[in-house]
Parts: sequence; C-alpha cells; structure tokens
Amino acid sequence: MMRLKKMKAGALQYTLFVSVLIALLVTAFISLSFLQQKLRIKATFFQETIHNTNLGIDYSSTHEIPYNETIELQFNDEIESLTTISKKRWGLFDIITSTSQVKNETFEKMALVGGHQDKRNALYLSDNRKPLVLVGHTEIRGNTLLPKQGPRRGNIAGNSYYGSQLIYGNIGISGSTLPQIEVKNYVKKLTTGAFLNNNTEFFELDENLKKVNSFNKPTQVFNSMGAIDLQFVELTGNIIIKSNSRIKVHPSAKLNDIILIAPKIEIANGVTGTIQAFATKEIIVGKQCNLQYPSAFVLNEKVITQRQSTDNQQQSTNQLSIDSSSSIKGIVCFLSENDTKNFKPQIILQPNATIVGEVYCEKNFELSGTVKGMVYTDSFIAPQFGSVYINHIFNGKIIEPDISEQYCGLQFNNTQNKVVKWLY
Repeated sequence: MMRLKKMKAGALQYTLFVSVLIALLVTAFISLSFLQQKLRIKATFFQETIHNTNLGIDYSSTHEIPYNETIELQFNDEIESLTTISKKRWGLFDIITSTSQVKNETFEKMALVGGHQDKRNALYLSDNRKPLVLVGHTEIRGNTLLPKQGPRRGNIAGNSYYGSQLIYGNIGISGSTLPQIEVKNYVKKLTTGAFLNNNTEFFELDENLKKVNSFNKPTQVFNSMGAIDLQFVELTGNIIIKSNSRIKVHPSAKLNDIILIAPKIEIANGVTGTIQAFATKEIIVGKQCNLQYPSAFVLNEKVITQRQSTDNQQQSTNQLSIDSSSSIKGIVCFLSENDTKNFKPQIILQPNATIVGEVYCEKNFELSGTVKGMVYTDSFIAPQFGSVYINHIFNGKIIEPDISEQYCGLQFNNTQNKVVKWLY
C-alpha cells in the first residue's frame, strides 16, 4: 500500500517564491526587450529627423526658396516624415530654418547663410575709362577684373610704386557697372523701418540690461526717436536697435549678432562684438575695434536733390570710415540711390586698419589699409598732399589668398548660399 508523504509548509512557500521570482524575471526581461526595441525605433526616428533637417539646409543652397514662406518636402518615401523649410532676411545674410518630423520626433536647425564663390577675384574695378594707378607700397594679390586701360605705376609727391610687378595674379576686363547684389531693395526697406511686422515685439532698453533672444522667437525691437548710447548692456541674438537720429556703441556694450539702424552710427574706440550696422548718412568705426565675423557695415546713401548735391557738408557726411588698428571680419558696403559724381571718398580704410571679407562700394573707395579678401568698387580715390587722385591706390593692400575658402558673404546672382554659422 502506497503511503503519502506530507510536504512541509516551508518547502511549499519556497517553491512558490521561486516560481514568482522566475515569473517576475521573465516579465522584466520581456519588458526590457520591448523597451529596448522601442528606444531603438525612437532613436532611429530621431536620427532620421536630424538627417532630414540637414537635407533641408542643403536643399536651400541649391534651390530657390521664397522669402517669408514655408515649403514642405518629403525626403524618404519609406517612412512617414515631413520637412519644412523657410527663409527670411537678417541684415545682409539669410536665415534658413529647417524642421523635420518623423512620427512623434521633431528636430529643428537654423542657419545663417551667405553667398559662397568657388572662383573669387581680389578686385573688380568698374570700367570708367581710367587705368588703375598703383603708388607706394600698394600690393594686390589675386585675380582682378580691371578697366581696359589696365594697371599702371604712378607717383604721388615723390612716392613711386615699389612692387616688383603690378598685379600678383591674372588680369581680366571689367564691365561698366558693378555686379549686382540681391539685398539692395531690402536694405532700403530696412533703413526706413519696413521690417516691423506681426513677428516683432518691442522692449525697453534699460541700463545694465542683459538680453538673449533666440532666432526662432519674434524679433525684439527697441525704437527711439532720439539718440541712443549703448553702454553697460549685453544684447545677443534676434534683436534690432533703431534710432531716428544716431546710435553710439561704447566699449562697455557687449553686442552679438544684433542689428543697428540709424542715420548715423558711431562705434567708439575699443569696441568688440558681432554687429550688423545700417545707416543712411554716416558710419564711424573708431580705433582698435575688433568686430568679429559675420559683421556688416552698410551705408545706404539716399537720393540727393540738386540743392543738396552742391552742399559740400552734406556730401561729406555720406561716408563710412574705419580708423587705424581696427579689424572688421565680414562685409563693408556703400550703396547709393543717386548717380551724382563727387571727388570725396565714400569708404575710408585708414592705414593699419584691416577688413577680412568683402568691400562693396558703388562710388569712391580710399584704400590705405589692408583688405584680406575681395573688393568691388566703382572707383578708387586718394586724397594726398592737398590733391585728389582718381583711381589711385596709395599704400593699400588687397590680399585675396588670405581669406578662408569657406568664407560666405555677399549674395550675387552666380553665388551659392552656404552656412555662415549655426543659430540658436
């Protein structure tokens, strides 16, 4: 006869405990595997959004994107995704915003873009039927487009040309006008305050203000009828300061990526930062300033009446001057809405001052410093020893090879837009 053996209660409890533990471990393992798979899919989607966003930025450099509009693209037909691209002006540059969504994952990139040239010329001088005359320690390195009369050696007050050759590069023939840039009409609107719209907000410029505004938020604007002295403030990003009379920037002001607009703008000695400045009468950059890339200084001369054109004082104020020992990395530009000729310089680059980038001058450029990059000008002028010399360069330098091949600046009809910097 078979005998039943009783199990102790402790053994039964131990068996149940082991069974529950195994069940929990199996459940945890299944949950972990599911979570890992979900995270893997999520990471794949997120990587796809980053990839599509970069494709959107690349797309904008090879296709025409309308300003202040949004286009929609789908780069991958196998995954449900949508990429939107928009473009707007920011001074002389453009802002491209590329946003991609894959399932529930979203990623956005903003880039400041400018014109990039694969083949660059050190100098484009309009053909005004006068030769380019080089005097003193003038040096031009790079390819040039000059009037048919070409370059010649000159002499000013006993100073001849001391170079071993006239142009250290190839020489071509220029046209009667400068290559057209795309932003002229926008600059005109910008200096008249036409940038104000539903995507702008006003703020108060208080003393010791520290303000950072992202470029994916509405533009913050401070607008004043009177003069503005920027000192002991820190302003960064999507910010515009506008005055109806004058703006002066002091060394105590820390300005980065902002725009200044006024008839007259003065950058005091020793100022550092990244600024785009737009004026209609005068821009003065003092000594020992260090304006980092991508800075831009633009003087847009308005139409001058017959009476104003005979007023020497009026003409003398339409001037953009950069004092000695200062450095500007970016663009220096003089635009004019009138055809009045004069014998005064509209852009002045003093000795020991440096521009790393581009100079675009629709009238007269007095070059006594160094341009590491490209110059486009209608004419040179050299006021020396009581006389004015047309199409003369006295001790000025244009060194195109000294600028980075990745440099992006003015947008011409034949340039391709590339990233200047990533925005925030």
